[in-house]
Amino acid sequence: MPVRKLTRLCIFPAMLIAAVGVTAAAMEMGISPAGAVFGIYLVMMPMVAFLERQLPYRREWNQGHDDRLTDALYLPTTWGLGALLSPAFAAVAVGIEGVLSRNVGAVSWPEHWPLVFQVVLACAVAEFFDYWAHRAMHQVPWLWRFHSIHHSAHRVYWLNATRSHPGELLVRGLLGGVPLAALGVSEVVFAYTMVLGRVAGLFQHANIDFRLGIFGWIFSIGNLHRWHHSRIRTEADKNYGNSFIVWDAVFGTRFLPPDREPPAEVGIDGLEEFPTRYAAQVLAPFRYREFEAQSRRSTDL
Repeated sequence: MPVRKLTRLCIFPAMLIAAVGVTAAAMEMGISPAGAVFGIYLVMMPMVAFLERQLPYRREWNQGHDDRLTDALYLPTTWGLGALLSPAFAAVAVGIEGVLSRNVGAVSWPEHWPLVFQVVLACAVAEFFDYWAHRAMHQVPWLWRFHSIHHSAHRVYWLNATRSHPGELLVRGLLGGVPLAALGVSEVVFAYTMVLGRVAGLFQHANIDFRLGIFGWIFSIGNLHRWHHSRIRTEADKNYGNSFIVWDAVFGTRFLPPDREPPAEVGIDGLEEFPTRYAAQVLAPFRYREFEAQSRRSTDL
């Protein structure tokens, strides 16, 4: 098998296994689960950026589209907002746990299960709620105004994975993270769930020429997510999985045509005048009709 083809097949599973292994070793050494996951993410970001240059999926996506500063600003603000919202999410989780205890009885996490099965269940639970939150972002018009910021990118590369409006982070953070906390998932299980999600998240947008093979039925990354960024809404309204594609397969929204590659041009058809600067994008959901009108006028000229 040619070296390039073997590299394309092995690069994702190799980095995934390495990340899980290092996380396990770090926790064995006494590093906190949160610290271990954060460390993995910091190490892998430059590695993925380097691989984009060495093994690009589309060379033109390595060229700037007047977007690097905007995407760079989303990275710390997304992390910072997540940290600020964590106490509120924890409080909501405690409240939900109390309601369940009073009305349903004690809901306990199966801590007696082997660790790997607990991680699989945690991933499935978190993804189920985030799948429906993401799908709502596409199907509910006022929610789409917030989510459209993510789809406004004109290329798919590692740094714009965090291009998300604070309003979207609030909705998806509540629906994606709170259920696990309310069910009493341990910090270690949550750490493994997070590291799988973080590695998948980096490869989801990575402009790396890799192939998934059997992983195309597990992870929502690579070409599956590139189709999600199609300018054609009937194609973009597919592959909602945040890290995993399982619920898309269950609910019929998995989309990976075998006879063609994902489109080279991505973005939102009919919204060509969408702002490119960070501050303007944060305000964009409240000026959405204005940008639609501007786009129609520019198309008619």
